[in-house]
Amino acid sequence: MNSYRDQETIIENFDWNQLSLEQLKLIQSKICKAIDIKKQDLNLTQIQEYKASLAKVFPTRIRSSLSDYQKCVLLTSLGSKHFLNPKRIEACIKWISKNFQTCVVLVSDSIYRLTIQVTQELKEDEALFEAIQTGEKFINENSYLFDQYSQNCKFEFQKASQIEKQSEFEIYYQNFQHLYQKDQSFQNMVNSFAQIYLNRNEQMKAENKQKDYNKEKMYLGTTYLLEESALLTCLAKQGCSVLVYPGSIKIFEEISEGLHPEVPLPLKQMVWVSLRFKKRTVKMEL
Repeated sequence: MNSYRDQETIIENFDWNQLSLEQLKLIQSKICKAIDIKKQDLNLTQIQEYKASLAKVFPTRIRSSLSDYQKCVLLTSLGSKHFLNPKRIEACIKWISKNFQTCVVLVSDSIYRLTIQVTQELKEDEALFEAIQTGEKFINENSYLFDQYSQNCKFEFQKASQIEKQSEFEIYYQNFQHLYQKDQSFQNMVNSFAQIYLNRNEQMKAENKQKDYNKEKMYLGTTYLLEESALLTCLAKQGCSVLVYPGSIKIFEEISEGLHPEVPLPLKQMVWVSLRFKKRTVKMEL
């Protein structure tokens, strides 16, 4: 009798009733995992696909004339679910390639250090090193997706760490810092963003239920938005007048609607485009 038949006989003759409920559940869990692996090996698994579509445009009056614009910025958020899933990334790329001729992909590497400081509590230099590495990894792992649609739209990567070296960035960043200090409406909106930003982390959610937001982490959250605003203003000044993002960032929507008139003019004139995803499951067979 070969080993396979030996195993089969043992399974058939084994008295499963002698095991406890917990033991049976553990075995069941392991069997389910083994079945999933086998299905993947046999290409019988189900995969999820995403389709991106237009959700909102700000200012709203631009929606019907969005086709007049030829160049956009795809704002990435490293570490978020939208940019960890290649299927979601490709859905964004596909939508952009149908609607624009040129797209600057803003790889938010240097400002991702702030997220790392919040979630991992590393020192700034250590967080910055990891953030730069994460940005490089994003480009290396996803370049092929952008290349697939390059015939319809020219995609160009720009790193936040490179833009931050420009003299204009520092000027705009100081402008936003000053605006945060003197404009209560703008400050309230930035603080609201920081709270949402911090709550993305489950551990922070638990902490924030018990006490007020840690001042240091609130500072990191507000700094993230102020730096991001300066980055986008630099790109807008370069002629990238449409900002595309899979989701909603209320403050940029409000800026596009003219609700914060004191922000630098290039950002105030930028069009905000919010995408949504529709998910469908496809069964892959031999």
